[in-house]
Amino acid sequence: MNMHRGWIWLAVGSLLGGLQADAASAALEAVASWPLPSDARPPTALAWDPVERRLFVAAEQADAVWVLDTERGRWLRPLSVPAPRHLLFEARPGLLYVSSGAAGGQVKILDVNARRTLKTIGNLPEAGRIHRDAPSTRIYVAYGAGALAVIHGVTGVHTLSVLLPDRPADFAIETVGHRIFVNLFRSNAVAVVDRLAREMTDVWPLPEGRGNESMALHEPRQRLYVGCTDPPHIQVLHTSSGKRVARLETPTVVQWLYVDTARDRLLAGPVSGPLRAWQIEGEDQHRPLPAPSEFSNAHPACYDPETGRLYVVIPGSPGQPGLIRCLAWSN
Repeated sequence: MNMHRGWIWLAVGSLLGGLQADAASAALEAVASWPLPSDARPPTALAWDPVERRLFVAAEQADAVWVLDTERGRWLRPLSVPAPRHLLFEARPGLLYVSSGAAGGQVKILDVNARRTLKTIGNLPEAGRIHRDAPSTRIYVAYGAGALAVIHGVTGVHTLSVLLPDRPADFAIETVGHRIFVNLFRSNAVAVVDRLAREMTDVWPLPEGRGNESMALHEPRQRLYVGCTDPPHIQVLHTSSGKRVARLETPTVVQWLYVDTARDRLLAGPVSGPLRAWQIEGEDQHRPLPAPSEFSNAHPACYDPETGRLYVVIPGSPGQPGLIRCLAWSN
């Protein structure tokens, strides 16, 4: 019996050792790239279709959402949308939610396969980031001087708004819990919203940094990553208390953050300089991982956690279109 147990623990140890070795040697590597269809100003947002393998690209200056077929490497017919800013794609039933700067601020719901607008929701000034409440059919949109719009994902009805004390920047929604964490940009704080009670229940000050714009949530580890602009760094908060448990230094302002909970990895896109990646280990240990060094001035990106692929805009030069670059983990 003891020998049998010994073989079991040996096998478990070998498996864990292999996983640790894989994590230790992981690196982001460029695997594909596609020129943008225009040399206009860089896109403002990306969204990924995991079913049809399409990438949606918000081209605000072109009044269009470009559509890239990544399997065939070709651009499809664009979707006509005035001044698109942020995107959310729901693969089933194939709906694209677009926040737009047109008509004082609105959200459009498009059936991408039928190529038609199903609904336009107006009176949303400065409509910005869009996220879905996964356990329900609700869509949340940050807008105005301080509010989250709650939109029914099926009917497209703007049912109500959750009021906030300051302009909302990025936000993150729990899937197991019932909270929404919202960056309050001017207040240098994070608002905690109870999405069942539909009201703000707490505010977590960020005394060590100002201008908290980007955000990502690692729900299994109860960690919230908040990118601050002054000085540039990432604060790591414990979601049970809002207390800071770690701080990651970055050379410049972080424009976006993504957490891969399955691989325990954090990705950050600085406004200038190379992309940054960390392996999350133990109690708030973050080990830097290799990433391509040529990705300076990283603009919008989106991450597919299923495949571990990152799609990022690489700006071009005058008269020369930029690129969409795809990066993948080496293991």
